[in-house]
Amino acid sequence: MKNQSKLTFFSRESVALKTIPVAQFRKLPHIEAEQELTAKQLFEQRKAVIMACSDVAKEEFETLSVPDFNQLYDDICDLILKPSDELRGVQLNGKSLELTLLHPFENEVGEKINKVKFAIPKVAHSEALADITEERAREDFMFEVITGLQTSDLDFLSINDYLALKPQVGAFFQQSAAYFRPTTLRA
Repeated sequence: MKNQSKLTFFSRESVALKTIPVAQFRKLPHIEAEQELTAKQLFEQRKAVIMACSDVAKEEFETLSVPDFNQLYDDICDLILKPSDELRGVQLNGKSLELTLLHPFENEVGEKINKVKFAIPKVAHSEALADITEERAREDFMFEVITGLQTSDLDFLSINDYLALKPQVGAFFQQSAAYFRPTTLRA
């Protein structure tokens, strides 16, 4: 995981990078746009990503060259859009019923969350999920059922850990039990 961006034309040789929590990611401009972004929207989004995920000050931003702007954005995307299990080199595949978070957090009631254990949903959960029509509410419900994390906890979860958990959470509602069965040499 590269936490720095080396820039060629900037006043500093490198810029520190950081990941962001889900709540901050969801607030980025045009992040949930369904249509292709205009050039202006794309610039606004990239600027917001750079300001949220680097130590570049507002005054410094104006002095970025276009090649450095593009490099910085690419480096940030490489950092924040990789699931934490992939960053660790051990992808979740349905065989593990927990994930140690790459970025532990403290929720709003002061609990330190270091690990997420997966619960197996019941048919009643699938039935309740079928009644939810809004996409974000469906996702939040699935996360709460499978991980035990409240919707407010998701706000503090790093985008890397979220991206590692999301496919696993979905698998519990879509895969058969065989997907989760440990592989052994015995049939």
